[in-house]
Amino acid sequence: MIDQPHDRLADFLQSLGMNDADLELVSLSLTHRSYSFEHGLAVDNERLEFLGDAVLGFIVSRYLYENNPEADEGYLSKRKARLVSRSILGRQAKALGLGNLILLGKGEELTGGRRRSSLLGSALEALIGALYLSCTWDEVDLFVRARIIQPSERLLQFDVFADYKSRLQEKAQKEFHCVPEYKLMDESGPDHQKSFRVEVFIQGASYGVGYGSRIKVAENAAARIALDHLNR
Repeated sequence: MIDQPHDRLADFLQSLGMNDADLELVSLSLTHRSYSFEHGLAVDNERLEFLGDAVLGFIVSRYLYENNPEADEGYLSKRKARLVSRSILGRQAKALGLGNLILLGKGEELTGGRRRSSLLGSALEALIGALYLSCTWDEVDLFVRARIIQPSERLLQFDVFADYKSRLQEKAQKEFHCVPEYKLMDESGPDHQKSFRVEVFIQGASYGVGYGSRIKVAENAAARIALDHLNR
């Protein structure tokens, strides 16, 4: 028997608008293998994680296909990889409050498992698996889009680690049949605190200037400016 208070889960599901979800399945989706091992349980959330991963992947793929009608397969694949990454799923799991609901073994608890993005992301996938098995498809689709995809899209807009150079190269090849050219225009500051200025050109025309503590960072910043210019 999994020791998860059902009234607590019921309140959680009500806050998500998923009142029809099966409480036993949801409880299982939040049961980490470390807890199952310590309590002699024969089940944990890994099978539901496997199912939820597939469901999430399909919904994200369909969302990207519908909302990016001109994007090619390469862009869609990279965007999907970002949206279903453990770091992004972990953030959304934290936002949903899964960290307070997951059942963990003592070892995982002591080593900070309740805050670990990989563990939280896996639990979120398991939860999606549980919802898929006990709710309508429309309910699951809406949950994933509203609670995972759309907040993650907003988050990625401000992600300083986004690969703008690759995105600009794909766009330049598609629209101009060439690759962008980056030129280091200036560097300043002492060796331990350098600042670089890079300008990006497409077919000889300047499309953006970027600054950074490293040349690659400045190039990525310039690519972001160029993308903003091209997408106007």
